[in-house]
Amino acid sequence: MLQRVPHVGMDRSTRDILITLVVGGGVAAGVYEIAGYPSLAGVTGLCWAGGIALALRLDHLYPAYWTGEGWADRRWRGLAGGTFALAATIGVSPLLPVTNEVRFGLGTLVVGVAFVTHLAGMLAVLERTDIETGAASSGSDEGQQSGDTAHGSRGDGLEGP
Repeated sequence: MLQRVPHVGMDRSTRDILITLVVGGGVAAGVYEIAGYPSLAGVTGLCWAGGIALALRLDHLYPAYWTGEGWADRRWRGLAGGTFALAATIGVSPLLPVTNEVRFGLGTLVVGVAFVTHLAGMLAVLERTDIETGAASSGSDEGQQSGDTAHGSRGDGLEGP
């Protein structure tokens, strides 16, 4: 008689690594297939993998940070998103003397770099705030396991329930 083995969920860090590798590898493969330049494809894939890794870390350490309370929170994200879109579409415009395939690869690279720098900046500010407020955030996930952060139980820097 067969015994049923209980399903054990995937560890968060293993899941995050797999997601990062799949996205980074997929972007690199797609850019290489379209543009045909291994260096452009590799760097673009690394940027996207780094961005995904930072987004997953931000989501784990500061889960409520993705939602803002109003215009004061959303304006900077809007500025960043608008600038990224402008650089990827107008900055890498049809006026550049490159093929459409290379233009696609460059646009994907610009968005990947913007993604990484935006998330790295957010994490730098949040971790610095943790250090200044005395919270334990020495780059490790310890002290954050309960879901609470140094920014109150909501994790958005505001006091409240």
